[in-house]
Amino acid sequence: MKKIIVFIFIFAVFQNMFSVETKKSNIKLENQYLMIDGKIPVFYNKGKYIGNSSNKVKGGFRALMEMIKMESNKNRLENPDNRDGKFILKSDFKKIDNESKIDSYLVKTFYFTGGSHGMILEEGYNFKNGKEIFLKDIFKGNINYKGLIKQKVEEQIIKYGGDLYYADINIPDEEYSFYFEGDSLVVFFNPYTLASYEAGIITFEIPISEISSFMKI
Repeated sequence: MKKIIVFIFIFAVFQNMFSVETKKSNIKLENQYLMIDGKIPVFYNKGKYIGNSSNKVKGGFRALMEMIKMESNKNRLENPDNRDGKFILKSDFKKIDNESKIDSYLVKTFYFTGGSHGMILEEGYNFKNGKEIFLKDIFKGNINYKGLIKQKVEEQIIKYGGDLYYADINIPDEEYSFYFEGDSLVVFFNPYTLASYEAGIITFEIPISEISSFMKI
């Protein structure tokens, strides 16, 4: 019994030794014309700062923040009575539970710069053994993974599409945004990529069982 307990303990420690953890970096600013509330993930592996990924998230948010501030200042000069209300930028993140050995995080951003509605954006960050990975790292080297993902997306559009998507829909051939959730690889598209704003974030769940023979992790 002692041997079994010790083995389970060692196995659990080994499984978690590369697990990515996060700390939250807060960026806040508010005045009569502007409200910014950024909760930015800072990624760590065994206490070591993962600079590339953390800086990518923070840099993207700061670039968007500078754009919002510039638009807010312009609006303040043109509309001193603030008819459009406050310009807004918010961001938050969460870890996605899945059955793989991948640490998946989803960063959600919302901004409003006047008009009838704001804009929502999502980004996926995925790590294995403390290192950020991309779709090319998941599939075997001889696999046209972009073509495979595109095929799976097209199959679901044909099956469930209806009137949701643009009539002349064109699935971009790119490094798709993704995360792992449950027993699926989830590929997603931000508004205006495949459909109008009202459709929101469009997700396609691809069961790992359908593509496992093409994967190397």
